[in-house]
Amino acid sequence: MKEKFISTNELANDASKLLRNLKKGEGMVVLRYSNPVGVLISYDDYKKIENLEMDKVSECKACLGVIKRGSK
Repeated sequence: MKEKFISTNELANDASKLLRNLKKGEGMVVLRYSNPVGVLISYDDYKKIENLEMDKVSECKACLGVIKRGSK
């Protein structure tokens, strides 16, 4: 996905349009004084990231358990 950059002014002035674009899967990097300060993504994409993180945490815990059992 190609990153789209928007300013905080665009965020304030075009919120409705930007939210519609999020529903279409278009994420955006929010810039303040040309510096990235945040990212806007759809709720569906957020949930995917959240689930991926939980899967990785569970995977790491399982690996650590195997390592601990093996060192005894």
